[in-house]
Amino acid sequence: MKLVPLRQAQMKWLNVLKQKNLSSMSLWTYKKDRFVRFEKEGDQCFLVESGYVNQRVQLDAKTGKKTLKEAFGREFPRSTRLYLQED
Repeated sequence: MKLVPLRQAQMKWLNVLKQKNLSSMSLWTYKKDRFVRFEKEGDQCFLVESGYVNQRVQLDAKTGKKTLKEAFGREFPRSTRLYLQED
């Protein structure tokens, strides 16, 4: 995991649906008490949230980016740096 600025993490997070060779990506708060994770299993994509909201949601092509953006804003409202883990 590497510590990155919020804007850099946000740009990588919003473009995660376009990346073909990525199987998962996680963003953690500085204290590592909340996270969001993008997982790709075969043809399906999932969003896993743990923090303010604990849920696992399947992403579709139309509303996937909007769902990712909402989860990012909900879990990291006051963060300035995040830990990024890509697999």
